[in-house]
Amino acid sequence: MSLFSFTESVDIESNKLNVLDSLGMVRRQGIDELIDYLEKSDFFKAPASTRFHNVFEGGLCQHSINVTREFSKENSKWKNPLPQDSVIISGLLHDLCKVGAYTETARGYETVKDQPKGHGRLSVSRVSQFIELTEHERNIIHCHMGLYSVYIYKEFSAWDLHKATIKTPQCQLFAAIDLSDSRKKGGI
Repeated sequence: MSLFSFTESVDIESNKLNVLDSLGMVRRQGIDELIDYLEKSDFFKAPASTRFHNVFEGGLCQHSINVTREFSKENSKWKNPLPQDSVIISGLLHDLCKVGAYTETARGYETVKDQPKGHGRLSVSRVSQFIELTEHERNIIHCHMGLYSVYIYKEFSAWDLHKATIKTPQCQLFAAIDLSDSRKKGGI
């Protein structure tokens, strides 16, 4: 665990098994290659941020699990819930843009230089290299930062967010869950 951790340690191996088991239930062409990519990447050990939330070893994976768990609970209450595959894919992979994004230094975690731009868009692009996303999954992952993506990241317009939310109302729910988890003390 990092000297700069904001929380108790997380069980990285248990979280890894949880993610791999969940993704293993998804029946989609390319899922095995996606799982292989995750296993070779820093997804399971990376922090979720350099300063905002889950700034500890394993923080990215822990945040992804937290969001998936809450999204699954809330999605099940909807009149027309999304399929569980979509919940798993959206929840676990919404921050794939953060794979390889951070390095630990003497001062804490810092963003790697020359990191590709984008947040939701980059996550969609990375996931799409392996599996075909449904329109709902694309909308949720692309819009998971809600208005932050419009005004801070400038990835799309408020009108684009509105159109995505009309097609996939769960976009707003997911963005709220993601924001809520990132505001918890320590992120877990």
